[in-house]
Amino acid sequence: MSEPNRPPANLPAKNSTTPAAKPAANPAANPAAAPATKAIVMPGNAQWIGTRGEQQDAFGFHGFDNDDFHAHGGVLAVLADGMGGLQQGRAAAQTAVDAFRAAYAEKTPEETIPNALERALQAANSAVYQLALGSDGEGQVGTTLVAAVAHDQCLAWVAVGDSRLYGYRAATDSLTRLNQEHNYAAILQARVAAGALDQADADEDPERAALISFLGLEHIPRIDAGADPMPLMPGDRLLLCSDGVHGSLSDQDIQQLIRQGAQPAAEAIMASLQATAAEKAHQDNATLAILAGESPASVDARDMAGAPEQPSHEPRTGQINHRPRTGRGKVLIALGFALLLVLIGIAIGLVLRAPVAPAPEVLPEPAESGEPEDPAEQADNPQVRLKQGSKTATLPLASFGWLRPGV
Repeated sequence: MSEPNRPPANLPAKNSTTPAAKPAANPAANPAAAPATKAIVMPGNAQWIGTRGEQQDAFGFHGFDNDDFHAHGGVLAVLADGMGGLQQGRAAAQTAVDAFRAAYAEKTPEETIPNALERALQAANSAVYQLALGSDGEGQVGTTLVAAVAHDQCLAWVAVGDSRLYGYRAATDSLTRLNQEHNYAAILQARVAAGALDQADADEDPERAALISFLGLEHIPRIDAGADPMPLMPGDRLLLCSDGVHGSLSDQDIQQLIRQGAQPAAEAIMASLQATAAEKAHQDNATLAILAGESPASVDARDMAGAPEQPSHEPRTGQINHRPRTGRGKVLIALGFALLLVLIGIAIGLVLRAPVAPAPEVLPEPAESGEPEDPAEQADNPQVRLKQGSKTATLPLASFGWLRPGV
């Protein structure tokens, strides 16, 4: 759960012009970018409340159950990490995910995927902004958001805040961060790179986790968007996660676990996080969503139904391995059913032989006593700072060819 901390007063103004999403390149113009084997995209997700009193993350998928939409819009994963008061953090995250999915679902074949993502992001921001105006006011209610689309001919993403998008390429067994985080730490690292600040001072700055861009303002201060002309190949992964995940697990930990199938990988990452968190007094909400490229031969027929289209606050439990029943198993089932019928007959006989007792007198229940709870005691503290995450500087996107084989 992110909190709407403001950067220090001496921070230069950052109301820069919102950059437009970069268009995806045409794979036909670059034969090296054309996939040799078409991958089937499979979903995975996991979520944990941590030590928080409420789950204020949300996520959702779109495009798995609609072949016509999939042809031009691909499949979408979106994740939001809410911030704000007692209920508004959760409401902001879910509002953003719902609005984003609904807006992206309106994409037409003529609209490019990057443009559709930009439009959906603005719709999500408008919805959270209206929520803020109707409750605690502008700047007091907000959420991060990261969304990614996997299409047969490209990948595209958009992000605001400090939720992360990772890309894993199986051909090079490499994991990289694809989006730029919008927190004060990024500014501190730029000053370190320029020689204006020592790394130790940057690491110890109490404002390093303060967000400098999030949804819920009239205009989004900063947006990170990108695209890659090379789609997901079999074994490739896109991982979206809140800071409750990447703030507790290293990139190396994630890389070791993400090689599995989509849902096993999601559950393995969350299990590793829970094991690590057992040694800590505080653990933020943790949520992750995966889009995994799989070869058709490796996809079980039961998995072809796709992902849940509606957002969920609970992790999937994964597929159950149903084994065929043997002849012995059928006999045991028949015996059990016969025994059940005998027990039911005995019970009915006992009931018929028992004397009929008069109906007991129903007495009114005593009224509950006690004073109502003080709402002030239930309120969350809006001044709690973000938990400090990784101290490694986020790598800027030099090009869209992230971890492409042969590059």
